[in-house]
Amino acid sequence: MSKKVFNLVVGITGGVSTIASAVVAYINPAYTAQIVAAIGIVQTAIVEVCSLFRKD
Repeated sequence: MSKKVFNLVVGITGGVSTIASAVVAYINPAYTAQIVAAIGIVQTAIVEVCSLFRKD
């Protein structure tokens, strides 16, 4: 994938993970802290996987 597409994917996943974390914090279910942490971990994993396919 090109650097431009990579940056688009990173931006979208960052926005989605931020929104998801905010919704979880607002709803405040059991294990809120763990769910928010897991969302951050998954977002980082998505970026790392995409970086494997980035063309420089």
